[in-house]
Amino acid sequence: MNRNKYLIVIGGPTASGKTGFAIRLARHFNAPILSADSRQFYRELNIGAAKPGAEELAQAPHYLIDSLHIGDEYSVGAFERDALGLLERIFEKQDIAIMAGGSGLYIKALCEGLDEFPEVPLAVRQAIEAAYQEKGLPYLQSELQRIDPDYFNIVDRQNPHRLMRAIAVHRASGQPLSSFRRQAKATRFFTPIYLQMHWPRAELYERINRRALQMMEQGLLEEARSLYLYRQYTALQTIGYQELFLYFDGVLPLEDAVALIQRNSRRYAKRQLTWYRREGCWKRFSPSADWDLALHYIAAVMEEGWAMRHSAAAPFPSFCTLSAQGEFLWLEQGGQPAAWLNWREQKDATIIQGPFSAGLLARRLLLHEALAKQDARPLFLFHPASSLPPGLGLPFLPALPSALPRWAGEAWQALQAQYPEASLWQAG
Repeated sequence: MNRNKYLIVIGGPTASGKTGFAIRLARHFNAPILSADSRQFYRELNIGAAKPGAEELAQAPHYLIDSLHIGDEYSVGAFERDALGLLERIFEKQDIAIMAGGSGLYIKALCEGLDEFPEVPLAVRQAIEAAYQEKGLPYLQSELQRIDPDYFNIVDRQNPHRLMRAIAVHRASGQPLSSFRRQAKATRFFTPIYLQMHWPRAELYERINRRALQMMEQGLLEEARSLYLYRQYTALQTIGYQELFLYFDGVLPLEDAVALIQRNSRRYAKRQLTWYRREGCWKRFSPSADWDLALHYIAAVMEEGWAMRHSAAAPFPSFCTLSAQGEFLWLEQGGQPAAWLNWREQKDATIIQGPFSAGLLARRLLLHEALAKQDARPLFLFHPASSLPPGLGLPFLPALPSALPRWAGEAWQALQAQYPEASLWQAG
């Protein structure tokens, strides 16, 4: 892997501000942007695909936007091939490129390589297609949920082609599609830096609802009407168009169709967040508040070889009181944990133990990630030293043990036995 070439990947759920943050980074680093949004490839999809406008496109070179006709078939494998070719040419002249998009499968294909799946006989594909034509999308959804709940939890459930493909793989091999996920990552000639745009859940859902209304004001209804005759194309099997097609069919009134766009978008965002959490390599940042910290993290990856990791399994021997029931968050350097913390959450609170690190930036990044995970729960910090280092710039205040829930109080007592100088803090 060439440590001198970097692809800054801007991910996050729908309506989280990926486009704006990517353009800001592109201008800062004088770098081009590749789209990893599977809908923005198509020239005919504009408002419903949340495609950057002419003013935004003019601020930085963009690739893989408006590159296909709506009737073109385009696979993830084709995207992987095209994007790798683009990056090879880009990296001949510069060291940094940006990729933005919420299509996790496309991001994973470019950065890690595609999984290899078994061949599916034509007869199997035809049988599943016939069942879909007869029974509709609910049949595909229920069948996939039955045979492969892991993939069902992360797939775009409004996309019948992806559902049929997963069912076909299962019928052809006897194994769920999720079981074929790549174990070893492909070798790449660049280092990915994963930044996830983050909002508290309630704020994200409000942004999603508001954006659906804004799209309607911008002319989404007219755009969908112009594409109605092409509704069978794969590119249109997606949120924002399918709901309005139901309105054109007389199945729903317009108000209900818009509400359905909002609901389906929120559900899609929830599945996207599940995917990001399972990947365990994304550092969350607020696109509105965390610009400077994001730049510090990017510099740490480039200059120090850091990478953010999180997992339910400890990457090192057990060392703290929460490890049996909690999760781990750590900064990796050269493939080895360099700074870490441990957290545990229940409905009434989240508690964090750590961070275990001598570096101020490492502590700030780890605690910042824990705060992002908090999402409105009371959050308590068990710090192994008597005080937090100055300059963190994070909202922690001294707390009393009496503020802790009972289960957290027991963990606090165990920590004090291990670290007599430990201190207790609460996120303000």
